[in-house]
Amino acid sequence: MSSTIQGKTVRPGGLRYSYYATGVNKKPQAKAKAPKKKSHFKGVLLALILIAAAFVIYPSVSAKTSSLPPSPKNATTQASSPKVVNQAPAVAAAPSICTTNQLSKQIFVSISKQHLWVCNGTTQVFDSAVVTGDEQHADTLTPPGTYHIYAMATNRTLTGSDENGSWNDFVNYWMPFLYNQYGAYGFHDATWRSPSAFGHVDINTANASNGCVELPLASAKWIYNWVNVGTTVTIQN
Repeated sequence: MSSTIQGKTVRPGGLRYSYYATGVNKKPQAKAKAPKKKSHFKGVLLALILIAAAFVIYPSVSAKTSSLPPSPKNATTQASSPKVVNQAPAVAAAPSICTTNQLSKQIFVSISKQHLWVCNGTTQVFDSAVVTGDEQHADTLTPPGTYHIYAMATNRTLTGSDENGSWNDFVNYWMPFLYNQYGAYGFHDATWRSPSAFGHVDINTANASNGCVELPLASAKWIYNWVNVGTTVTIQN
């Protein structure tokens, strides 16, 4: 860029020599310059300096910008389409065994699942892992069928014998529901077993019960406080 001062063309870089641009080798007298002209000259000088500076600065900024690393490939697509982590499909919960119950109180026992469910009408109010009888002998297995609790007692000692030997066991809660040629069958606690054993004992070994439905102590207590004589019990394979 250039400018004209006193009829001479001057480059921005040569503004400091503008006093000699008239071709006269002597600097003009200061008194010959009116204050307004001096002020005008300074304004023109400042404007030209700013214009020259702009040419120096802006190309430099442009060069820094162009040297920036390129944007990642498909950056826009990645931002608008986040990666979705595969998730297992939701599995609907199995319906409660109590949904088909038509009695006010009923207990269902599953031999294959080693578990029982307590139903108050169609509402499940309790469940627990259990241990049922040894399936190897007729007198040690827990007989499938529908029965009713016919007695309730606490702090009893159960005695008897079968194919696997004899027993003499103290129980805190006793709720018999069947009596046949082999003896009495019922719900009771089995404090001689570890808590982790319930639901995991192999029913095809002598380690299973002698035919009763054995419960953890807390479960036996809960059921004892909920049932009454006459409550229906259904044993299923």
